[in-house]
Amino acid sequence: MSRPRRINVPFTLYHAMSRTNSGDIAFHDPKDHLKFLHYLQQYVILFDFRVHVFCLMGNHFHLLLESRRNASISELMRRLLTAYTVYYNRRYDRHGHLFQGRFKSLVVDKSNYLLPLSRYIHNNPVRLGQLSFPETYKWSSLHYYIKGNEPSFLYTGEILGWFQGQRKEYARFVREGLTEQTKPVIISQKFIGGEAFVKRWINRLKQWDMEEQKGKTLPSCVKSQGAGREEEKSRAALFLGLVAREYRFAPEALRQARVRQGAIGEARTILINLLRDYLPWTCQEIAEFMNLSHKTMIYHHQSKLRKNGDLRNKYEKIVHKHLKNR
Repeated sequence: MSRPRRINVPFTLYHAMSRTNSGDIAFHDPKDHLKFLHYLQQYVILFDFRVHVFCLMGNHFHLLLESRRNASISELMRRLLTAYTVYYNRRYDRHGHLFQGRFKSLVVDKSNYLLPLSRYIHNNPVRLGQLSFPETYKWSSLHYYIKGNEPSFLYTGEILGWFQGQRKEYARFVREGLTEQTKPVIISQKFIGGEAFVKRWINRLKQWDMEEQKGKTLPSCVKSQGAGREEEKSRAALFLGLVAREYRFAPEALRQARVRQGAIGEARTILINLLRDYLPWTCQEIAEFMNLSHKTMIYHHQSKLRKNGDLRNKYEKIVHKHLKNR
Protein backbone atom coordinates (compact mmCIF):
# COMPACT_ATOMS: atom_id res chain seq x y z
CA MET A 1 0.00 0.00 0.00
CA SER A 2 1.37 3.41 -0.94
CA ARG A 3 1.95 5.95 1.77
CA PRO A 4 -0.81 8.56 2.12
CA ARG A 5 -0.01 11.95 0.68
CA ARG A 6 1.08 14.50 3.27
CA ILE A 7 -1.29 17.47 3.37
CA ASN A 8 0.40 20.84 4.00
CA VAL A 9 -2.25 23.55 4.04
CA PRO A 10 -2.51 26.84 5.98
CA PHE A 11 -5.15 27.32 8.66
CA THR A 12 -5.64 23.59 9.14
CA LEU A 13 -5.89 21.56 12.36
CA TYR A 14 -3.65 18.50 12.59
CA HIS A 15 -3.32 15.62 15.01
CA ALA A 16 0.39 14.74 14.78
CA MET A 17 1.99 11.79 16.53
CA SER A 18 5.08 9.64 16.38
CA ARG A 19 6.37 6.50 18.08
CA THR A 20 9.91 5.38 18.73
CA ASN A 21 11.58 2.52 16.94
CA SER A 22 11.06 -0.84 18.66
CA GLY A 23 9.30 0.80 21.58
CA ASP A 24 12.42 2.55 22.88
CA ILE A 25 11.88 5.09 25.65
CA ALA A 26 12.05 8.63 24.26
CA PHE A 27 11.75 10.57 27.52
CA HIS A 28 13.68 9.22 30.50
CA ASP A 29 13.55 12.19 32.85
CA PRO A 30 12.40 15.83 33.10
CA LYS A 31 15.47 17.05 31.19
CA ASP A 32 14.33 15.04 28.16
CA HIS A 33 10.75 16.29 28.38
CA LEU A 34 11.85 19.89 28.73
CA LYS A 35 14.29 19.63 25.83
CA PHE A 36 11.55 18.29 23.55
CA LEU A 37 9.21 21.11 24.59
CA HIS A 38 12.02 23.60 24.02
CA TYR A 39 12.39 22.41 20.43
CA LEU A 40 8.62 22.32 20.00
CA GLN A 41 8.40 25.97 21.02
CA GLN A 42 11.29 26.90 18.74
CA TYR A 43 9.80 25.32 15.65
CA VAL A 44 6.13 26.19 16.08
CA ILE A 45 7.23 29.83 16.32
CA LEU A 46 9.50 29.48 13.29
CA PHE A 47 6.81 27.81 11.18
CA ASP A 48 3.91 29.89 12.51
CA PHE A 49 1.84 27.12 14.10
CA ARG A 50 -0.34 27.03 17.19
CA VAL A 51 -0.16 24.19 19.71
CA HIS A 52 -3.57 23.51 21.21
CA VAL A 53 -2.67 20.28 23.04
CA PHE A 54 0.39 18.16 23.71
CA CYS A 55 1.05 14.92 25.57
CA LEU A 56 4.49 13.32 25.89
CA MET A 57 4.41 9.62 26.79
CA GLY A 58 7.29 7.22 27.30
CA ASN A 59 7.64 5.97 23.73
CA HIS A 60 5.40 8.33 21.76
CA PHE A 61 3.79 11.76 21.76
CA HIS A 62 0.62 13.50 20.57
CA LEU A 63 0.32 17.07 19.29
CA LEU A 64 -2.79 18.97 18.28
CA LEU A 65 -1.39 21.66 15.98
CA GLU A 66 -2.93 24.34 13.79
CA SER A 67 -1.08 25.84 10.85
CA ARG A 68 -1.29 29.58 10.35
CA ARG A 69 0.18 31.39 7.34
CA ASN A 70 2.90 28.80 6.71
CA ALA A 71 1.62 25.39 5.65
CA SER A 72 4.63 23.13 6.14
CA ILE A 73 3.81 20.69 8.92
CA SER A 74 6.16 18.28 7.13
CA GLU A 75 9.16 20.56 7.62
CA LEU A 76 8.14 21.52 11.17
CA MET A 77 7.92 17.89 12.31
CA ARG A 78 11.08 16.89 10.48
CA ARG A 79 13.04 19.66 12.19
CA LEU A 80 11.51 18.84 15.59
CA LEU A 81 12.24 15.12 15.40
CA THR A 82 15.74 15.65 14.00
CA ALA A 83 16.71 18.20 16.65
CA TYR A 84 15.45 16.04 19.50
CA THR A 85 17.08 12.90 18.10
CA VAL A 86 20.46 14.66 17.83
CA TYR A 87 20.13 15.78 21.46
CA TYR A 88 19.00 12.31 22.59
CA ASN A 89 21.76 10.44 20.77
CA ARG A 90 24.43 12.71 22.21
CA ARG A 91 23.07 12.40 25.74
CA TYR A 92 22.69 8.62 25.67
CA ASP A 93 25.64 7.82 23.40
CA ARG A 94 23.60 6.13 20.69
CA HIS A 95 23.24 6.38 16.93
CA GLY A 96 20.49 6.22 14.34
CA HIS A 97 16.85 7.17 14.27
CA LEU A 98 14.91 7.45 17.50
CA PHE A 99 11.42 7.77 16.06
CA GLN A 100 9.81 5.70 13.33
CA GLY A 101 10.59 6.90 9.84
CA ARG A 102 7.32 8.65 9.06
CA PHE A 103 5.29 10.56 11.62
CA LYS A 104 1.50 10.57 11.36
CA SER A 105 -0.42 13.75 10.70
CA LEU A 106 -4.20 13.68 10.37
CA VAL A 107 -6.30 16.57 9.11
CA VAL A 108 -9.00 17.29 11.69
CA ASP A 109 -12.50 18.69 11.28
CA LYS A 110 -11.93 21.52 13.73
CA SER A 111 -15.55 22.59 14.15
CA ASN A 112 -16.63 19.13 15.36
CA TYR A 113 -13.50 17.45 16.69
CA LEU A 114 -11.33 20.07 18.38
CA LEU A 115 -12.86 19.43 21.82
CA PRO A 116 -13.28 15.63 21.62
CA LEU A 117 -9.75 15.19 20.29
CA SER A 118 -8.28 17.41 23.02
CA ARG A 119 -10.04 15.22 25.57
CA TYR A 120 -8.80 12.03 23.94
CA ILE A 121 -5.18 13.24 23.96
CA HIS A 122 -5.33 14.53 27.53
CA ASN A 123 -6.71 11.19 28.73
CA ASN A 124 -3.91 9.23 27.07
CA PRO A 125 -1.90 8.65 30.30
CA VAL A 126 -4.95 7.19 32.05
CA ARG A 127 -5.94 4.93 29.17
CA LEU A 128 -2.43 3.50 29.09
CA GLY A 129 -2.48 2.83 32.83
CA GLN A 130 0.07 5.44 33.81
CA LEU A 131 -2.13 6.99 36.52
CA SER A 132 -5.73 7.34 37.68
CA PHE A 133 -6.43 11.02 36.99
CA PRO A 134 -5.30 12.82 33.83
CA GLU A 135 -4.77 16.17 35.54
CA THR A 136 -1.96 14.71 37.66
CA TYR A 137 0.19 13.89 34.63
CA LYS A 138 2.96 16.44 34.41
CA TRP A 139 3.94 16.12 30.76
CA SER A 140 0.72 16.99 29.03
CA SER A 141 -0.88 20.38 28.47
CA LEU A 142 -3.85 19.53 30.70
CA HIS A 143 -2.38 20.92 33.91
CA TYR A 144 -1.88 24.26 32.13
CA TYR A 145 -5.52 24.23 31.07
CA ILE A 146 -6.52 23.66 34.68
CA LYS A 147 -3.98 25.77 36.59
CA GLY A 148 -2.99 28.41 34.03
CA ASN A 149 0.52 29.85 33.59
CA GLU A 150 0.71 28.44 30.06
CA PRO A 151 4.03 28.53 28.18
CA SER A 152 4.07 31.01 25.33
CA PHE A 153 3.77 28.35 22.63
CA LEU A 154 0.60 26.76 24.06
CA TYR A 155 -2.66 28.31 22.86
CA THR A 156 -5.41 27.43 25.33
CA GLY A 157 -7.75 30.30 24.54
CA GLU A 158 -9.83 28.65 21.84
CA ILE A 159 -10.64 25.45 23.73
CA LEU A 160 -11.27 27.24 27.02
CA GLY A 161 -13.49 29.68 25.14
CA TRP A 162 -16.01 26.89 24.66
CA PHE A 163 -16.26 26.74 28.46
CA GLN A 164 -16.42 30.52 28.96
CA GLY A 165 -12.88 30.39 30.27
CA GLN A 166 -13.87 28.17 33.18
CA ARG A 167 -10.91 25.86 33.69
CA LYS A 168 -12.77 23.59 36.12
CA GLU A 169 -15.47 23.02 33.53
CA TYR A 170 -12.93 21.89 30.99
CA ALA A 171 -11.32 19.57 33.59
CA ARG A 172 -14.75 18.04 34.19
CA PHE A 173 -15.24 17.59 30.46
CA VAL A 174 -11.93 15.74 30.20
CA ARG A 175 -12.68 13.45 33.16
CA GLU A 176 -16.08 12.59 31.70
CA GLY A 177 -14.25 11.21 28.70
CA LEU A 178 -12.78 8.42 30.84
CA THR A 179 -16.14 6.66 30.93
CA GLU A 180 -16.94 7.17 27.24
CA GLN A 181 -15.61 5.86 23.94
CA THR A 182 -13.58 8.84 22.81
CA LYS A 183 -11.08 7.35 20.35
CA PRO A 184 -11.47 9.24 17.07
CA VAL A 185 -12.23 7.36 13.87
CA ILE A 186 -9.50 7.79 11.25
CA ILE A 187 -10.64 7.80 7.63
CA SER A 188 -8.37 7.01 4.65
CA GLN A 189 -5.29 7.29 6.91
CA LYS A 190 -5.60 11.08 6.56
CA PHE A 191 -8.69 12.51 8.24
CA ILE A 192 -10.57 12.81 11.50
CA GLY A 193 -13.99 14.17 10.67
CA GLY A 194 -17.48 13.55 9.40
CA GLU A 195 -18.44 12.21 6.01
CA ALA A 196 -19.08 15.61 4.44
CA PHE A 197 -15.75 17.00 5.73
CA VAL A 198 -13.77 14.06 4.35
CA LYS A 199 -15.58 14.19 1.01
CA ARG A 200 -14.71 17.89 0.59
CA TRP A 201 -11.04 17.20 1.29
CA ILE A 202 -10.84 14.21 -1.04
CA ASN A 203 -12.39 16.25 -3.85
CA ARG A 204 -9.98 19.09 -3.17
CA LEU A 205 -6.95 16.79 -3.28
CA LYS A 206 -8.14 15.21 -6.51
CA GLN A 207 -8.47 18.66 -8.05
CA TRP A 208 -4.95 19.61 -6.97
CA ASP A 209 -3.57 16.35 -8.41
CA MET A 210 -5.25 17.07 -11.74
CA GLU A 211 -3.80 20.58 -11.80
CA GLU A 212 -0.32 19.26 -11.06
CA GLN A 213 -0.58 16.69 -13.85
CA LYS A 214 -1.57 19.44 -16.28
CA GLY A 215 1.45 21.48 -15.23
CA LYS A 216 -0.62 24.18 -13.62
CA THR A 217 0.49 26.12 -10.58
CA LEU A 218 -1.15 24.88 -7.42
CA PRO A 219 -3.31 27.28 -5.42
CA SER A 220 -1.27 29.50 -3.14
CA CYS A 221 -2.78 27.81 -0.09
CA VAL A 222 -0.84 24.60 -0.80
CA LYS A 223 2.54 26.14 -1.57
CA SER A 224 5.00 25.63 1.23
CA GLN A 225 6.42 29.11 0.71
CA GLY A 226 3.04 30.73 1.39
CA ALA A 227 2.32 34.42 1.28
CA GLY A 228 5.39 35.27 3.33
CA ARG A 229 7.94 34.19 0.73
CA GLU A 230 9.12 37.73 0.03
CA GLU A 231 9.47 38.41 3.73
CA GLU A 232 11.62 35.29 4.06
CA LYS A 233 13.83 36.39 1.16
CA SER A 234 14.32 39.76 2.85
CA ARG A 235 15.28 38.06 6.09
CA ALA A 236 17.78 35.84 4.27
CA ALA A 237 19.31 38.95 2.69
CA LEU A 238 19.54 40.49 6.17
CA PHE A 239 21.45 37.47 7.49
CA LEU A 240 23.74 37.56 4.46
CA GLY A 241 24.50 41.23 5.04
CA LEU A 242 25.18 41.01 8.75
CA VAL A 243 27.53 38.00 8.41
CA ALA A 244 29.33 39.76 5.54
CA ARG A 245 29.82 42.86 7.72
CA GLU A 246 31.07 40.81 10.65
CA TYR A 247 33.70 39.14 8.47
CA ARG A 248 34.30 42.10 6.12
CA PHE A 249 33.51 40.22 2.93
CA ALA A 250 31.32 41.26 0.03
CA PRO A 251 27.90 39.61 0.51
CA GLU A 252 28.04 37.79 -2.83
CA ALA A 253 31.42 36.30 -1.93
CA LEU A 254 29.65 34.25 0.75
CA ARG A 255 27.34 32.73 -1.85
CA GLN A 256 29.99 31.54 -4.27
CA ALA A 257 29.68 27.86 -5.06
CA ARG A 258 33.32 26.90 -4.54
CA VAL A 259 34.21 25.17 -1.27
CA ARG A 260 36.40 27.52 0.74
CA GLN A 261 38.56 27.20 3.82
CA GLY A 262 39.62 29.83 6.32
CA ALA A 263 37.55 32.85 7.28
CA ILE A 264 35.21 32.78 4.31
CA GLY A 265 34.43 29.10 4.89
CA GLU A 266 33.76 29.91 8.53
CA ALA A 267 31.46 32.76 7.56
CA ARG A 268 29.56 30.50 5.14
CA THR A 269 29.03 27.94 7.89
CA ILE A 270 27.64 30.59 10.23
CA LEU A 271 25.37 32.00 7.53
CA ILE A 272 24.02 28.56 6.57
CA ASN A 273 23.23 27.80 10.20
CA LEU A 274 21.47 31.15 10.63
CA LEU A 275 19.30 30.36 7.61
CA ARG A 276 18.59 26.92 9.01
CA ASP A 277 17.74 28.11 12.51
CA TYR A 278 15.81 31.29 11.75
CA LEU A 279 13.96 30.61 8.49
CA PRO A 280 11.33 27.97 7.69
CA TRP A 281 13.24 26.96 4.57
CA THR A 282 13.95 23.42 3.49
CA CYS A 283 17.51 22.24 2.98
CA GLN A 284 16.94 22.46 -0.75
CA GLU A 285 15.91 26.12 -0.51
CA ILE A 286 18.97 26.96 1.58
CA ALA A 287 21.23 25.05 -0.81
CA GLU A 288 19.87 27.05 -3.74
CA PHE A 289 20.36 30.34 -1.91
CA MET A 290 23.93 29.43 -1.00
CA ASN A 291 24.76 27.84 -4.37
CA LEU A 292 25.59 24.51 -2.78
CA SER A 293 25.96 21.48 -5.02
CA HIS A 294 23.56 19.38 -2.96
CA LYS A 295 21.21 19.91 -0.05
CA THR A 296 23.05 17.33 2.08
CA MET A 297 25.85 19.90 2.42
CA ILE A 298 23.60 21.67 4.93
CA TYR A 299 24.11 18.80 7.36
CA HIS A 300 27.89 19.10 6.93
CA HIS A 301 27.75 22.75 7.98
CA GLN A 302 25.46 21.97 10.91
CA SER A 303 27.85 19.27 12.11
CA LYS A 304 30.82 21.59 11.65
CA LEU A 305 29.23 24.23 13.87
CA ARG A 306 28.19 21.70 16.48
CA LYS A 307 31.67 20.18 16.80
CA ASN A 308 33.71 23.40 16.74
CA GLY A 309 33.42 25.24 20.06
CA ASP A 310 35.13 28.44 18.85
CA LEU A 311 32.91 28.61 15.80
CA ARG A 312 29.86 27.99 17.94
CA ASN A 313 30.83 30.86 20.20
CA LYS A 314 31.13 33.19 17.19
CA TYR A 315 27.73 32.07 15.99
CA GLU A 316 26.16 32.71 19.40
CA LYS A 317 27.82 36.14 19.54
CA ILE A 318 26.25 37.11 16.20
CA VAL A 319 22.85 35.82 17.30
CA HIS A 320 23.05 37.74 20.57
CA LYS A 321 24.25 40.90 18.87
CA HIS A 322 21.83 41.02 15.95
CA LEU A 323 18.91 38.62 16.44
CA LYS A 324 18.20 38.17 20.14
CA ASN A 325 15.38 40.69 20.23
CA ARG A 326 14.01 40.16 16.73
